[in-house]
Amino acid sequence: MKLFEKVLLLGVVAALATLSLWMQLGVLEQPAPPVDVTERHDPDYYIENFTAYGVDQTGQRKYVLEAERMVHYPDDNTALLDKPHVIQYESGRGPKHVYADSGWMSMDGDEVLMTGNVRVIRAEGEGTAPAVTTTDKLHINLEEDKNRKKWSG
Repeated sequence: MKLFEKVLLLGVVAALATLSLWMQLGVLEQPAPPVDVTERHDPDYYIENFTAYGVDQTGQRKYVLEAERMVHYPDDNTALLDKPHVIQYESGRGPKHVYADSGWMSMDGDEVLMTGNVRVIRAEGEGTAPAVTTTDKLHINLEEDKNRKKWSG
């Protein structure tokens, strides 16, 4: 075997060894850092046929919040509601019912955003006639605050 052939063969073997090492180093990647579950928006629990009650300082019922399903998200402490139904009670008036396809509840549970085929049905009360209103979206403040409206569309 001539010197040229030996050098050429040695060069090919060296090139293959270098290519093999480069490919092996490309496969050996650093492991992905662990995912922090607090940064993900994954639900931590579901409740079927959910019902919550709100009462005032005297123990009188202020509202009832029902849903076919509630999905809670721990990262922002909010919840999604399927087929929510809110009943709000006010003294001297008939109860106000709100139905929707879906809803979102704030972290403190004081606010509910009703979306999709929203129907508001006001029952007859002292000095109020029954009424029905429909809309696509309705924001409800369940806890009474004198400085803000209770219902907004």
